[in-house]
Amino acid sequence: MSDYFLSDVHLREDRPERGRRLVQFVERLAPGDRLLIAGDLCDFWMGSRGTPEDLAKDETLRALIAFREAGGSLTILPGNHDLWLVPFYERTLGATILSEPALVESHGLRLHIVHGHLLGARRKWKAAMESREFFRSFGALPHTAARALDVVLEAKNRRGLAADEQRHLAVFREYADHLQDGADIVVFGHVHRAVDLPGRPRLVVLGGWQNRVSYLEIDAAGASFHIEGGSPEDGLASPFPVPPNRNDPSHASS
Repeated sequence: MSDYFLSDVHLREDRPERGRRLVQFVERLAPGDRLLIAGDLCDFWMGSRGTPEDLAKDETLRALIAFREAGGSLTILPGNHDLWLVPFYERTLGATILSEPALVESHGLRLHIVHGHLLGARRKWKAAMESREFFRSFGALPHTAARALDVVLEAKNRRGLAADEQRHLAVFREYADHLQDGADIVVFGHVHRAVDLPGRPRLVVLGGWQNRVSYLEIDAAGASFHIEGGSPEDGLASPFPVPPNRNDPSHASS
């Protein structure tokens, strides 16, 4: 039995490649495996503009149901995009829902898991998008208006992405440092760049599925981080200076 952790798939009907990646991944899992999705399984576009009946027909979500019905375990910790889909995840997917911080033990390792959007690093305009009012209002917009707003928000997000990632990683590093005695691995989502930093505790940012597959696997042999597909710049790296882990002796001053 293995445990798998991933996040930020951001399923959308107009981005079918994301769903195909997840279907192929889930079909590789064995009965008895456990899958934990640490936020943003569905993008707010899909969640707000699709009815529960529409979502239940989605091929990717049906693959998750099939995995669970075959004996797998499905757990979801909602993120900022899919917070309002919790009733659907529970009722239709049969998922166990966690609130953050989620404390999970896997093969003797202690994991502390948060999505990461609530730690104080997100921009104010993004925080406003997390409300139920925005979720409902976006779902009520005519298609052309919703598409235009989506394009504007995506462009705005890209313009500040590098600074946004650097700010989040600094906050993630500080957060993990305070958990030295409480966790072996601190797991984050939200930031789409995959990061794996050694230390006490180890810091893992699961990364997004927009261009490739990334996940943390834990079994009897230990914990390993995997990235499959994508371009070299999508690989396991940090695109900015990494704040030192004050609990890692290798960073101690002489």
